[in-house]
Amino acid sequence: MKKCFLIVIHFLLVDKIIEKSNNHIVGIKSVTFNEHFFVGHFPGNPVMPGVLQIEALAQTGGILALILSPDSDQYDTYLLKIDSCKFKQMVKPGDTMILKLELASPIRRGLVEMKGTIYVGNKLCTEGILMAQLVKRK
Repeated sequence: MKKCFLIVIHFLLVDKIIEKSNNHIVGIKSVTFNEHFFVGHFPGNPVMPGVLQIEALAQTGGILALILSPDSDQYDTYLLKIDSCKFKQMVKPGDTMILKLELASPIRRGLVEMKGTIYVGNKLCTEGILMAQLVKRK
């Protein structure tokens, strides 16, 4: 049986999901000159803020958590923790970020631990360990 669901994110930093399995997911974000944050970060030298790169990873990881969760339409995913985060290369307008997340351990009691990486082409730009929690809507 194929599982379908709708995810509504108002601050969307994932353009599409290109691969998924029971322990990983790969998403794509095309970084364009039209992104509102480039106005101030930095004038004349646009760089995607690291916090938004992590947010893109968190959104992609949240999709993975919901895909793996039974009754996913009744849950939201909340980011709890970011560990060992490193920014190795700048992400600039025109880049396409490849967002890869892999479960670090099985989901237990709604806790999801994932290793996330962002690549532009074959260059590693960002990496970190993210922990999220699935919380049932009231």
